[in-house]
Amino acid sequence: MRTVFVYLLLLAGLISSASAASYTFGVDNVTDGSSFWIQRQSATMKLDLATSVEGDIGPIAVTPAGRVLSPFLSGFADLAANDVRLRERTAALQGTYSSEGVISLRSEAEADVNRTYFKPAGSDLWTITLEENWPVTLNASKTLDYVGEMINDRDASGNNGDCVGGSFLYNTELSRERNVAMRLDRLNATVIATKDTIVSADVFPTRSTVYDTRSHSTGIADLRYRQTDSRGELINLGEERYVGTYDIKRKVEMVLVETNETEEIDWLACCVGGCDEIDPCQMASWGEEGVFDCACR
Repeated sequence: MRTVFVYLLLLAGLISSASAASYTFGVDNVTDGSSFWIQRQSATMKLDLATSVEGDIGPIAVTPAGRVLSPFLSGFADLAANDVRLRERTAALQGTYSSEGVISLRSEAEADVNRTYFKPAGSDLWTITLEENWPVTLNASKTLDYVGEMINDRDASGNNGDCVGGSFLYNTELSRERNVAMRLDRLNATVIATKDTIVSADVFPTRSTVYDTRSHSTGIADLRYRQTDSRGELINLGEERYVGTYDIKRKVEMVLVETNETEEIDWLACCVGGCDEIDPCQMASWGEEGVFDCACR
């Protein structure tokens, strides 16, 4: 009787709700309390954005009595589709500023999410698989030139566990050119479980990220990258800091592709911190206050 009850609870945990743009998939084992859950959300959408800014950041009088507003520039961008993410933050004081940027986002979430359950005769080993075909492509480029009192510029690009970016703080002169191309093709998940425990759980998003940047900086430049495997384990991590005047050229490529024989991982290096206590790869912690307090007010 106990065995039947455990199987019923285990199977009940496997069957989850699904809709056109979101779903929850999970396995709970009541014997040892082990569990595995994944939540995904996406949409079929398209975004194209082009920006161009050129001017002088300077004080302006706002009242006849001569009240003057202090010069300041700030801007941010947040984009996310099916765990493909882009975040940008810029804050500057008085100076000469110009920038151009292009962002293109394509996302599809029309296909059904397929799940299969397999248990060989005479075995207590269940194999549960999930197949998601909700592709995303996100391409973004930006150039920036500034000369003045101070500017901070940060960006981070995340793709289903991988992250790469740059942070340039306390600069009186800054020139940057950045191009990022991220692609998510599909996601496959495999859970192997018995009535006693979850033996293994793998989530395999077929993904690629290419990040290319060139910069001339006069403050603090932080560069970091992070790459994870199909179990969410960190496999590659690197960070660098440059204090002073530097010309930096960097290209990072991270690919995770599932094959019938091996997992092939191609990578190079570079994500980024902000202030000392801010990790740009921890994108959930990015708020305006945290960025601009660390910037130049």
